[in-house]
Parts: sequence; structure tokens; C-alpha cells
Amino acid sequence: MKKVLALVSVLVLLLSCVPAMAWENGVVVKVGIVGSTNEYWTVAMAEKMKAEGIILEFTTFSDYNMPNIALSTGEIDMNSFQHYNYLAKWQADNAATYPTPLAAIGETLVAPLSLYSKKYASLDELKEGDTVLVMNDPTNEARALNMLVNAGLIKLADTAGEFATALDIVENPKNLNIIEMAADVIGTQMEDPSVAVGFLNGQYATQAGFNHEQALLVEAFDPTNAAQHGIVNIIAVREADLENELYQHIAKSFQCAEVAEVFNTLYAGSFVPAWSQEEAAAQ
Repeated sequence: MKKVLALVSVLVLLLSCVPAMAWENGVVVKVGIVGSTNEYWTVAMAEKMKAEGIILEFTTFSDYNMPNIALSTGEIDMNSFQHYNYLAKWQADNAATYPTPLAAIGETLVAPLSLYSKKYASLDELKEGDTVLVMNDPTNEARALNMLVNAGLIKLADTAGEFATALDIVENPKNLNIIEMAADVIGTQMEDPSVAVGFLNGQYATQAGFNHEQALLVEAFDPTNAAQHGIVNIIAVREADLENELYQHIAKSFQCAEVAEVFNTLYAGSFVPAWSQEEAAAQ
């Protein structure tokens, strides 16, 4: 009897050491996304998580502002659409109205900005006074303008900083008509025959019918360059939820072979995994 009791005690002790599931089967997590090109979430991740009993419920927004408002106010549990720089700037600008701190719980992809045209096949064809569309959110506008700088088309003031705008242009040899507008409308405005070229990221380029091979200019990204880390896209949560095991699991699960496959096929070249392909293949 003593041996039996001892065995039972050992079994109880062992069972107590086995970590319990941090969530119940069928748990729902609300994810905010932007636009219509999110198959890596709505298909790949939705199916992957469903197999584990986690239901991802998506709220789709049309612009870059609302997902952070929804996250800050508790309407959604996480969002996936922005990079580190955008989140930092958004929080700085909206701290008084939406004081709930948000933070990155995982990294997803890099979406290099690209310059597209329905009129020209090369940047060399740009003419005097041509119209160039750039996004008007501070971090991405600066990225676009710096691409024009690197292409030798404009020069920015030395004081421009990381949030440069068209007002910081000090040299514009071709007198390009640079128009700032919301990123989500540039794609439709490209149909205007008066528009020569426009900057789009992978998602909005795909929605506008462009593929990566059509880009006249593509933003260079070096993963070893710490200065560029800010343009890595993230999964954001409320800072208070950074230790939430369920959310951590979803963020870690995103960096998988299934999602990488969507990037490599459906969005070849437009989205780059924020993790190595070797890591993705091993999961």
C-alpha cells in the first residue's frame, strides 16, 4: 500500500509539472488588418491557428489610422499592418487622445516601397513637371522622398530628418510636381493620365493591379542595417498584453513556412519575411 501511495504521489507531482494550456479550445482572437491583400493572415494563419483550436476573427480597415485606435480602445486584440516607425510616430501624435500604450509582440514582414507607372517603362522617361504621388503619412513619405534622392531626382535639406516631407525639398531639377496623399488612394489615382509615377507598398500595389516586376524603382532593404530596422512590420498589441501567452504564440506562429510560401508565391517580391527563409522552412 505504501508503494502504491508513493507511486500516486509521484504521478500527481509529475502531472503538476506539465504546463496547462494557456487558452481554451475555440478561443477567439480579434485581429485588425488593412486592405484586401491579407491572405497570409486570412488563409494561411487562420487555417494554421484553427487547427490548434484558436479562431482568428478579422476586422478589415481601409486606412492606417483606425487599426491603432481600435486596438487602443479594446475593440480588437492585435493588429498587423504597420512598421516600428509608424507605430512610434502614431503614438507620439495621439498620446493625448489615445493614451493606452501599444507595443510590438512580433515581427512579420518587410514591404519595400516601390515606384510604379502606367505611362513609363523607365525612370529615364520622366519629363519636366511630371506628377509624382507620395504617401502623406510621415514615416512612409520620408522613405519615398529618400528613394527619389538616391535616384538623383531631388535633394532634401540637411535638416530634413527622419520625417521629411515635400517641404524639405531644396533641389528639384525636373520641377517634379510632388503630391502628397493617403497611401490607400494612390492606387486609384494612378489611373489619372496626368500622373506620371506613384509610390506604393506591396499591399496597395497588388490591389492596384501592379506586380513587383513592373516597379521602376524598389526600396533597398538590408536586414543587417540597424538604421532600417524601423521599417520592419510588426504585430502590435496593448503593452499590458505583451506577456499574454496566447498572443505570444500567435506572433511566434506567424513566422512559419506556410506564411513564407504565401509571400514567395502570391506576393513574390512585394513582401519579404522578417525572418530567415531557413527558419521558416524548419518550422
